[in-house]
Amino acid sequence: MKQQRLRLANGLWVTLSRYPGATRAAALFHLSAGSHHEPEQWPGLAHLFEHVVFAGSQEYEGDSRLMSWAQAEDARLNATTLPTATAWFFDVAAAKLEAGFARLTDMLARPRLALDAIKQETTVIDAEFRMLATDADTLCEAALGAVFDSPKALSTFHVGNLSAFGEDLPALQAALRDYHRQHFHTGLLSLWISGPQPLDELAALAKRYAHVFPPVQTHSRPATTPLALSAQRSYALRSEGPARLHLSFMLALTRQAATSLTLLRQFFIDEAPLGLLDTLRMHGLCDSVQLMKPYDTESEAIITFEFLLNRDSHSTTADVETLFFHWLDALSALADASLRHYASLAADGFSHLSPVDKLRTTAFDFPPVDKFTPDEREAWKRLLSQLTRSRMARLWATAELDAQPRKIQGFDLPITPFHMPAASHIAPPDFVFYPLGQPVNAPVLPEQKITLPHALPGEKEGVVIVSPVLGDPLPSRWAYILQASLRALIGQCAHQGTRLTFERYQGQWLLQLSGPNALLAGTLDAVIRQFTALSAEMLAQGERQFRQAEQALHSEIAIRCLLNRLPLLLSAEPNSRPPCATLPEVAWNAALYGGDKTLHDAVSRLLSRFPGKVNAASTSPLPPQSCRSRYLFPTASQDAAVLLFCPLVEQTPFVWPPGSFSPRFLSRNSSSGCGLSLISATSFPVALCSRRVKAAFCLPCSRPAIVLSKSSGISRLLSET
Repeated sequence: MKQQRLRLANGLWVTLSRYPGATRAAALFHLSAGSHHEPEQWPGLAHLFEHVVFAGSQEYEGDSRLMSWAQAEDARLNATTLPTATAWFFDVAAAKLEAGFARLTDMLARPRLALDAIKQETTVIDAEFRMLATDADTLCEAALGAVFDSPKALSTFHVGNLSAFGEDLPALQAALRDYHRQHFHTGLLSLWISGPQPLDELAALAKRYAHVFPPVQTHSRPATTPLALSAQRSYALRSEGPARLHLSFMLALTRQAATSLTLLRQFFIDEAPLGLLDTLRMHGLCDSVQLMKPYDTESEAIITFEFLLNRDSHSTTADVETLFFHWLDALSALADASLRHYASLAADGFSHLSPVDKLRTTAFDFPPVDKFTPDEREAWKRLLSQLTRSRMARLWATAELDAQPRKIQGFDLPITPFHMPAASHIAPPDFVFYPLGQPVNAPVLPEQKITLPHALPGEKEGVVIVSPVLGDPLPSRWAYILQASLRALIGQCAHQGTRLTFERYQGQWLLQLSGPNALLAGTLDAVIRQFTALSAEMLAQGERQFRQAEQALHSEIAIRCLLNRLPLLLSAEPNSRPPCATLPEVAWNAALYGGDKTLHDAVSRLLSRFPGKVNAASTSPLPPQSCRSRYLFPTASQDAAVLLFCPLVEQTPFVWPPGSFSPRFLSRNSSSGCGLSLISATSFPVALCSRRVKAAFCLPCSRPAIVLSKSSGISRLLSET
């Protein structure tokens, strides 16, 4: 990767990144103003502006605007409004970068801000606000307003809704235009572009289009009030989702030193044996953690350590917090060798991101760590010195709470102060940090071997892929158990130079192992031993993860719930299976890509011990589910959505039937003998659905089916047709 930073004639700073061999390119505009900088009389204005600029610009309207163009060109497109920043970004096939960048630039420099678009987006934001009012993540973040006295904007309303925007659309339009004039200049804007193109070509692209932003005579940024914690810093929040503990810290941290946060996150999410997360799991306290940055300015930040708790109790929060501070003590004593090792892991993780995600994480998330320098060491020490209880706020999200609602950030939060019980008596564990320098032992190979396809023999590194046979799905409950059994091994692999994943892609679980040939056989042997000797602890952990996934699906907005349920219907897996004592017999397909003959022989022998039949000559797949005309999946959200499954029994062009639908996008996958098509339609009545995006698919069956979320309006509509 090559990078260059330059300043255009109008004063706009541009960061260019070249990734030779990449197939996609990306662009991102970052505005150093966000929801905390909107006028007090217009709460939600920054959020509304983020939305409404997509409706059209001076040069691009209708089907030529960025939103419509992106759908037609298979581009990823999004935007986000943060407290002190806003960003708009997209990625697309590299050859299409200029066409997308021209639209993005014109959209931000010369937005139309038409009245009809404003009216439409205020309705969308109102629906989003109602959805967020029940979203556990949003409400936990909003609770920060209770523990900080300053800035006051942390407790005020910024999402926006119809009540806040009012009915005077011309006045709202004028406020949006004032917001644009005030903030969209080169003193507050910066640009990132990445792609496989030479740097001079990317620079020419920036100069050709980004010159339209006006310069400023003085470099001024919107003022921000310094952070100040309240006297009461521990709260409990009633939440219907999984219990969680948030430990939030107020930091004096410049954005230039933010790479130390990236390094901290790498340590925090490490799943290797005897790290913090593995220790929490061994104690049965917590299975999942996350480090978030809900607020930052040029000189300060709030970071939040999130722990999803296995038990909803005071004692669990005390135990987790105690282990966390023991872990921080261990971090402060680490040698530079470990710090350099984890910095390289963070850099490797960054290298696997998509082009647009690389820009996002660089611009406003966790910037990449290139190498661990003496300056990085000093920034690391300053960061750890601030992670103290005197700079910490605590939030316990629990379902077992009786509290009166309190209005914070426009949301009714059932929140009350709580007191942490006496310190936990968990003894300080011996945390382990890598590298350990231990070689991977060569496994003992069985005599028996399977027939194993070998593609691209001779490649330097091998890739082993194992997946359940289509028509014989791995039950979701057991998939989560197997995934839980591999967590520590997955973390250990990252430290040893291999990459192991076991994830679900479009409903199909896939185990993938890659790395140097000398390490793959030993790692595959460890995977098989884990699968064939599942402990009671792994069974319990997997069951918890399965239930959390089911709960998350139920809590999703309707369209996402249906899109996630769809693959299970296609794979013929029943919606629910009762718990069972032993791993069910499953047929698997396996293949080796790359690697030499020695590796192929070792993998083919080791897979003979894999649980279930691997590459069997014949299998007996489960019979497909009987085709019903309607499937109903209830969700906790108030919105509604419909997915239509239409059969494509022959390799013929797909023609959408006449009616009220308006297809926007169509993709086909005919490798299985029938087409799987996705179509977006936008014409459902607002009374029936508050979300505009719908989808239609085909099933490999002989008649269409209708899949819908819980909505009496939609159910009635379908029953009458």
